[in-house]
Amino acid sequence: MSTVVKGILLAFQFFTVVPIHKELPLTKKTVTAMFSFLPWLGALMGAVMAAIFYMIQTYTEISPMLTGFILIFGYIIWTGGLHLDGFVDMGDAYFSYRDIEKRIEILDDPRIGAFGAMSLLFLVLTKIFFLSELVGQQQFNWIWLIVVPFLSRLGMSIYFIQTKSSKEKGLGYFFKQHLHTSSWLISTIISTIIGTTIIIWISSEWTVAMVLLGVVVVAALLYKLWTIRNFRGSSGDLLGAFIEGMEAVLWITLLLFT
Repeated sequence: MSTVVKGILLAFQFFTVVPIHKELPLTKKTVTAMFSFLPWLGALMGAVMAAIFYMIQTYTEISPMLTGFILIFGYIIWTGGLHLDGFVDMGDAYFSYRDIEKRIEILDDPRIGAFGAMSLLFLVLTKIFFLSELVGQQQFNWIWLIVVPFLSRLGMSIYFIQTKSSKEKGLGYFFKQHLHTSSWLISTIISTIIGTTIIIWISSEWTVAMVLLGVVVVAALLYKLWTIRNFRGSSGDLLGAFIEGMEAVLWITLLLFT
C-alpha cells in the first residue's frame, strides 16, 4: 500500500466517522500525506452534502431553515463532532479568564462547562442561520457547500504550518513532530492553486472566490497571533476549533457578498 493511500485512510480514520478497521503506521510520510489530503477530504464531505442538497431541492418542498439545519447536521455527522469538541474546549478555556497555564489545563479537560456550552450553541445557530439565508436565495450555488469545508481545512493547514505547539504532549504536538514541513507546505500551495482554479471555473465567481481565499489567509494569521497570546500556540483542540469557526466565518462572508 502506497504512502499516499495510507495518508488518505489516516485522514478518514482520524477526522471522520468513516470506519477504517486497519492499523496504519504513523510515520512522517503518512502523517504528512494525511494532512496534505485534509482540504480534499473537506471537499469530499462537501460533495456529499451538495448531493443531499440537490435531492432536497428536487424532491421536497421543505423550508430553507430546515434545509440549513439538515446540511449543518450532516457536516457534524461527517466529523462525529470532533471539531466541535475542540471549539467547546476552547470556549471553556478562553472565557475562564485565567492565566495561560490554567487555560491549557482547561483545554485538556474533557468536561464541558457553561462557557463551552454557550460557545457551542452560538456557533451552531450561527451556521444554521447564515446557511439558511443563503439557501433561501434563488441564486445560491451548490459549489459553496464544497468550497467552505475545503477552504476551512486549507486555512487550518496555513495556521498549523506556521504555529508552534502550545505544549509538548497531545495529538497536536505528535502530528507536528511527524510532519515534513517543506513537503506539506508545497502540497498546501498546490492544493490552493488547484482548488481556487476549480472554484472559479465552476462558480464563475472569481471575485467571491478570491475574497473567500483572502479571508481564510487573514483569519489563519490572526488566529495564530490570538492562540499564541492566549494558549502559547496550537493544539489539537485549537485546530478543530479553527475549522469550525472558519466555516462559520465563510458562510457569513458568502451571505455578505452574494
